[in-house]
This record gives sequence, structure tokens and C-alpha cells, in this order.
Amino acid sequence: MLPKILRSPFIPMFSYLLILGFLFISMIGSENNQSLVRVCLLILMAFTLVWVSLIQLNNRKYPESKIKYLGAIPPEFREMDEGQQWVTYKACRSVYIYYSYALPLIVGLCFALSNIKFMTLLLLGVLGIGQYIIYWLSIRKFKQF
Repeated sequence: MLPKILRSPFIPMFSYLLILGFLFISMIGSENNQSLVRVCLLILMAFTLVWVSLIQLNNRKYPESKIKYLGAIPPEFREMDEGQQWVTYKACRSVYIYYSYALPLIVGLCFALSNIKFMTLLLLGVLGIGQYIIYWLSIRKFKQF
């Protein structure tokens, strides 16, 4: 169960949302938001600490399939055999296709809505969340076969 949780695309998606939320609240920048910024920073630090602790626990419990903290390959890639490599390949292909359509759209929206202060950050958030959702949906689809 622990490796399945740690290798889920929801973990990086949740951390991405935490970072975006922290940046968004930090950019608002009023005096009343300073306590909210500190709370967001504490949540982000607590999440990181729990994530690192769970990876250490996983690596002790399953030494044959260790997860690296800062590896070049994201932990959600499960490439233990050729079947899993094929699933990862298909999911990454779907994400690539998503980006080929989403990036021009996001660039156009950033240009058209540049007068709105947080639009670029919001659109980057939508782009990143879309990536994780496409990856997760692709993995779910291919694992059913």
C-alpha cells in the first residue's frame, strides 16, 4: 500500500497545488494575509517532512524497490518490467499530446488576459494539474488490460 501511495501521481499534484497556493497567497501581499502565508508555509513544510519520512520508511521496508528523493525520474514512474515501461511510455505520450494542444492555448490566454494580475500563475496551475490528471487517467486505462 505504501509504495502505491508514494508512486501515485496525486502526491506531486498535491505538492504542486500547495506550492501554487503558497505563491498565490504570498502574491496577494496584504498585512492580513501574512498569518495565512505562514500557515501555508507550515503546511508545505509539514507535507515535505511527511513525504520524506514515508520514503525513508518505504526504502527500509522495500529495499529492492527504493524511491529516490531527488531523482531525475519521478517516483510515479513504475518501470520495474517491460509492461510497466510500456504503460509509462503510453502515459507520457498522452501527456505530450496534451501539451501540444494546451501550451499554445495557455500562451494565447496569457496574452489575451495579461491585464489580470494572477492569470499567468492560475493558467500554469491549470496546465500542471492537467498533466497529472492525463497521466493518471492514462495509467488507469492501460492497467485495466
